[in-house]
Amino acid sequence: MHPDTKFKRNHVLTPRFYAPTGYTGAGFKESPFTDDSHSVGYLTGREADLRVGLAAKNGQRIVPGLTGALTIHSKRRPGSFVRLDPVVHAKRLTERQYDDLRLIAAHEHHARVVRDEAGHPEQIIAGMWAIPRVQTAILLDRGWLAEQPHTDLVWISTAGRMAMAYREVTAEGLDRRLLKGLYLDAALTAAARARLVQNQELARRLQAELSA
Repeated sequence: MHPDTKFKRNHVLTPRFYAPTGYTGAGFKESPFTDDSHSVGYLTGREADLRVGLAAKNGQRIVPGLTGALTIHSKRRPGSFVRLDPVVHAKRLTERQYDDLRLIAAHEHHARVVRDEAGHPEQIIAGMWAIPRVQTAILLDRGWLAEQPHTDLVWISTAGRMAMAYREVTAEGLDRRLLKGLYLDAALTAAARARLVQNQELARRLQAELSA
């Protein structure tokens, strides 16, 4: 865990050199369980999405829990695994925040975060809608949104999609056991989005270099 990690009442901020303010909201706590390591760290929404995507690509078994935890089992070292626990429980998602995430989901390919000169988020633009400063900060700080470094691109992270699934199941009075499948689907969907954004950004930068 980075020594400069900031623990807030409702979220955790983890330092990243590329972040406009030097910090970004943590989506998951990462706890490796191996014969020689029991360290703990924090992953941003994007990092968790890419971590899940890599595990799926490598054929690792990903086991979701009712708490939203994801256990990724090693193929090379039997008995070793990494556990990802949401920093903020899905039940903390309010109706207003759920509606904001739905707006972003409807315009996810064009969603952008707008920041002030100091790097603090002012709003998220999703289609014709603008999510105001306070709500934008909450979604980012709690790791419910993921950001592509050095861009204004945002999308709903694994943690955010899990929170939405939890609220939908609860609101409809469905069996909570359905959450495991929904959480896994949320993780894989967010991972696919993160991979797409990353590939598009790499292609854009390569084209810019070739055109320079």
